[in-house]
Parts: sequence; C-alpha cells; structure tokens
Amino acid sequence: MYIQRNKAAGKNDKTYTSTLLCSKYRQEGKIKTKVEANLSHMPSELVLTIENVLKHGKGALVVAKDIVVKKSIDYGLAYILIHLLNKLRISQTLEKILPQQAAILKAIIIGKIITRGSKLGIFNWLKRNEMICTKLGLDIKNLKVDDLYFALAQANYSQKDIERKWFLYNKAKHKEVYLYDITSTYFEGTQNELAAFGYNRDKKKGKMQINIGLITDSEGFPLKIEVFEGNINDHLTVLNQIKNIKEEFNTEQIIFVGDRGMKIRYNLEELNEADRKGIHYITGLTVQEIDNLLDQNVIQLKLFSNDLAEVEYQGERYVLSVNKELQENGLTYLKIIRGFVDDEISEAKASWEKRRRQNMENVEKLENGHKNKKLVTGFTEKKLDGFKLRIERILSKRKMKKYYEITEISNDKFIVDFKAEKFQQSKKLAGKYVVCTNIQKEEMPKEEVRQQYKNLQNVEHAFRDFKSDNIQIRPVYHRNKAQTCGHVLLSMFSYAIIKEMEDKIFPFMKLSNKETNNRLSFGDMLEELKDIKLVTLDLGRNVNSIKITELNEMQTQIFKLFNMKKNDLERDL
Repeated sequence: MYIQRNKAAGKNDKTYTSTLLCSKYRQEGKIKTKVEANLSHMPSELVLTIENVLKHGKGALVVAKDIVVKKSIDYGLAYILIHLLNKLRISQTLEKILPQQAAILKAIIIGKIITRGSKLGIFNWLKRNEMICTKLGLDIKNLKVDDLYFALAQANYSQKDIERKWFLYNKAKHKEVYLYDITSTYFEGTQNELAAFGYNRDKKKGKMQINIGLITDSEGFPLKIEVFEGNINDHLTVLNQIKNIKEEFNTEQIIFVGDRGMKIRYNLEELNEADRKGIHYITGLTVQEIDNLLDQNVIQLKLFSNDLAEVEYQGERYVLSVNKELQENGLTYLKIIRGFVDDEISEAKASWEKRRRQNMENVEKLENGHKNKKLVTGFTEKKLDGFKLRIERILSKRKMKKYYEITEISNDKFIVDFKAEKFQQSKKLAGKYVVCTNIQKEEMPKEEVRQQYKNLQNVEHAFRDFKSDNIQIRPVYHRNKAQTCGHVLLSMFSYAIIKEMEDKIFPFMKLSNKETNNRLSFGDMLEELKDIKLVTLDLGRNVNSIKITELNEMQTQIFKLFNMKKNDLERDL
C-alpha cells in the first residue's frame, strides 16, 4: 500500500486535492489500483505518519525530539504583498512592458517594503528567501547585485510605456481629476546627475536633493511620477505635467488640481487656445491674491462663513471657505509671533538707546574739556546699517515683513512702525482660504470643487509614506540619472501596495484599538504579518515537511481584510 495525492483543476481557477490510501493488484494480466481509504480529511501529520510506516516499516514513527527545524522565514507579509502585486496588476504591467526584468523589479518593489533598505540589502534578503524568489519567478542562483541596478535603469528607459499601461489598467478607478504635488528627497553624496541644492523640505542642511512630482487620482492612488533637478521651482513643472497627461494618457478632458504655489492659471496663459482646450484647474489663491481681490471688491470678508460662498468673476469661480481649526491656530500664531517680534525689536532698540546715551555723555564730556578727543559722539553709517540689518533679519526670520516698516534709524530716532491695519486684515483672514477654478457650475458644484482641492492632502499623505519606514525612499545613494529615476518609479509602485493595505487596515485598526484600549500602529500590523513563518521541518528518514505557523487572532483578522485564509498560504506551498 502507498499514499497517493491527487490535484484537479475546478471552476474559477480553484484547485481540488485528495489524499488516498491505495494498493496495487493484478487482474487479467493488468496492474490496477484499488483505493483502500480516503484520507483527505485526516490531519496531515497522521497521513505523514502512515506514509512513514508504509515506506519504512517498524520504527518509522517520528520521535518529537528527533524533529529538526531546518529553516524558518518571515512569510505572511511577503505573501500578502505578492498577492497585492498581482491584484493591483503591477505584475501584469511590468510583465507586459519588461518581461525580462519583471521578476527582478517585482522583487525590488516588495523588498523595499519588507527590508526598507538599499538594493544590496534587498539582494541579500532575496538570497535568504528562496521560496519567495520562486513565487516571483526569480532565478536566485544566477542573480547578481548588478542585475538589480540594470533592471532599475531599464525601468526608467521604459517609464512612459509602463505608466501608460498602468494608467489603462486603472482608468476605471477615477474620473478626469488629477492631483499634483511636488516634494524633495535628499542625497548622501554629491555625485548624482540630478542632485542640486534647493528648497529642502526634509530640513537637511548641506544636503543636495532631487525633486519628485507625483500625479494621483482624487483618492490619492498613484498614476505617474517624475524626477526633477533639486533646484527647480514647483510652478515650472506644471505645464509639462499637463501635456504629459494629455499625450501619454490620451485623454481630452483634464481637471488639474494643485496648490497655490503651482501657479496653474499663469502657466496656462502660456498655452494657445487650442492647447488649453479641455484643460480645467482647481487651485488655491495666495494671501496676496486674496488681498488683491479684496482691494478690487471682487470678494468681501463678510462672505466668508460656515456656509460656502461663491463669486464668479471674469470666467473664474472663487469658492470662499473657512477652516475653524486653522482659524484658531492662525490667530494664536499671529498673537505669539507678534509678541516675539516686538520683544526682539525692543531689544534692538534698547541696544541703540544704550549706545546713544553713551554718545550723549561723550558729547557732554568733550564740552567740559575732556582730554580724549576721539570719544564717539554719534553713530557711524555702518553702525546704523547694522541696526537696520538686525531688524530686517528679525522680520525675515519671523516672516513678518509686511506688518512692520523701518521708518527711521538715525542718530536721534529709532522708529519701526507697526502696520496695525494690515495686521488686523490678516487676523480677519486667519483660517480663510479661496479655491479658484474655471470649471462651469453645471459640471461641478462648489462643494465638490472645495473637496477636490482638499483632496491634495492625499498626495501629501503619499509623500509621508514615501519618506516613512513604510518605504524609506530617502536618502538616495544612486549616482546616475537612470537608476535614480528607476528607484523613484518602483517606490511609486511600493506606495500603491502600501495604500491598498492602509485603506483596509486603518479602519480595522482604529476600531480594534478602541475596543481593546490599545495603541497599535500600521507598523505593528506589518510586524504581525511578518510573524507568520514558513518553517521547513526535517522529520528524519529523508522526509521533510513545510509548514505555516498557526495564525493568532489578529493575524486571522488581517487576512480576512484581504479575503484570505491560512489555507491560501498552505495551498501554494
């Protein structure tokens, strides 16, 4: 007798398995099989024991102390990442465009999430996890570190084709709204082709950087990413991004959403009427632009309220909004910052007054016949300029230049005027903002216009994930342009997976923390998945068994979020 294991394909790509106890016999000169028993529903350990006895006879039962754990790897997180890699059609996108490098690129994408390390770190992780490489279709035995860098460069060279295919697979998920924002990330070293000193959002002084522009749908799902030189201004990237959307995504209608620093309206003025056709925008106005509208009486302060107000003027719609939380924070900030500035100006004036008293005393001494004719009796131009520079630095540091004016700093006067009227207007504007669009009322109501602008926070969230431990895009160590751009492109795909996980895990985690009075984070959830191990057991007599550790309650709940069970892991072994 012997154990026979069968597999059969069913409907909907399901696989059915059976375990049978069989024996052979001869009938009319032919060898036939007889099923002695169906063992499919018996525990696998018992089936293995029976099989050992049948193969090896007496003494074949395994003694617990003789079982050896040959290998154990973190498997649960990798398994879900590979599942999402396929579900989101990232695998299909890469396999269609770069079939030769697809397996390596997929390994880098999930390796970035798991290891949060460099390409060498990802390579070493792959070397330790042959089972994961097998599932990715990666020939780990012949893989070299340089293959990862080569694949990055190939991804960059094919980026337009990759993003076009990625867009087609995800076209049904969004309308024609495209959110756009830009961030920076810093380098270790100075040899990268794109690296430059610029406005460093990472607050890393002395570090060169690149700028990264990300386009998403209204929910923050990433569609396109581009790398720019580290010193480029945000608004200079806008026109090319709009053109790329129209050309690469082959779309006639665009609603482009960007923050006030993008200067979208002024960028579109550079296009002719034909090129502007089908392009709409939603953007915020700067404080100066709002002030101008108030001065022209296009809008009035009384229109700002809890109810959205809308004003149409010269083909544009202005949606006037109030954020109560920002209003309170803004008023508090203005009060505190004005106090700091007044104190610092007072210190500077006290220093000037002290020097002036000394000058006056020296004048009196000379009038009374003092022998030292070189006593200082007045401020030099250099000294006065020093006091002016001190005030300018105070105002610049606190960003309060528009509220103060140096009227006169001379031998006799130290006057820095406070513009109370301007300050009061800023207080009245605290927490108030204006969203501008050229979309017709019939196509989008004012409530949705404001919401689409507020959706820019989804792109900001994406950048936080890029720079957090979820992906760790920074610091960048690559030197050449192709590898740098490839690194950023694959980080975008890593974020697409992270976003899919966050959308499912965050609501569950929030509810779980409330019910259990815990403070578990998204990172804790990932660690729970890592704790699901794939274990290789040596049972003796050349018999090995691969097992998945039992799922605890939390792990089981997380798997349910992705419509998965432990059986799904075991079925693929």
